[in-house]
Parts: sequence; structure tokens; C-alpha cells
Amino acid sequence: MNVNGVRAVGLLGAGALVLLAGGGVTAVGAGAPGLDTRTFTRISCNEKHTAKGGSVWHCFGMTAAQIEAAEEQEREAREDALRGGYPDLEPVPRTRLTFVDHDGRQDPAEVTATRVGSRWIAHAPGVVGTGAALLAVGAGLAAAGVVRLRATRPHAEQR
Repeated sequence: MNVNGVRAVGLLGAGALVLLAGGGVTAVGAGAPGLDTRTFTRISCNEKHTAKGGSVWHCFGMTAAQIEAAEEQEREAREDALRGGYPDLEPVPRTRLTFVDHDGRQDPAEVTATRVGSRWIAHAPGVVGTGAALLAVGAGLAAAGVVRLRATRPHAEQR
């Protein structure tokens, strides 16, 4: 195989990888079946300013199980206080949510998110749009690889 053939196979492979990445991002952004997807409420977002002059939103939420645990902890703390005890309370941890669609004025009422490793990625149009863009780029790369690969093959008359 000549150099053009190797480049064509490289383009085809790169296209396949970008297609896979785009499919994964789209699946996470839309909440594909089979992925760990949960709905979070009690959303609170804080705007943080970056060194480059921009800003980013850090959002946190709680699942129904986390809310139930917090309420149980509060109930136990009230009972301990009535008995004269001073409970050592640790706050129920809130889950950090990434890519929450936030308008900058008020926090969303609820957010549905999918877990990817240790992160929770919110279902948002921006995430799905990024996945769709990756799918388009991957398809273009794969198509260019196929065209170049076909161009490197000898025609039937030349064999």
C-alpha cells in the first residue's frame, strides 16, 4: 500500500473514532436507555468568574434519595436536641451537575442528568448539538477516507 493508501486508511479510522465519540456525546446529552440517568431537584447554581474574563456556572442538585436522607438526618437531629444531645451533623452531599442549561436569572426547577464516570452530565441542547457536530465531522472524515481509498485502488483495466 502506498502513502496515499495509508493516509486514506488513517482518515477512515479517524472518521470512525470521531463518529463513535459523537454518538457517545449525543447519547449522554439525550439520555439514551441503559445509561444511569436521574432527575435532580433543589438545584442551586453559582456563577464563578474565570481568570480570562469569562464566567461559568457551577450547579448542584439532589436526587429524591438524597432529599430523603437529608430529611431523615434533620428529624434525628431534632430528636437528639430534644433529649439534650448535640448531634454532630454532616451535610448531605449535593451532586455536582455539568453543562446545566442556565439562563443566568434563576436556577432550573429540575435537571435530568446522565452519569459518565464520576461526573453527571445534564441533558442540554448544547451537549446534543456538540454530539451532532462530532457526528457530522466524523461522517465527513470517513467519507473522505473512503474516496481517497477508492482512488488508490487500481481500476479493472489496469490490473
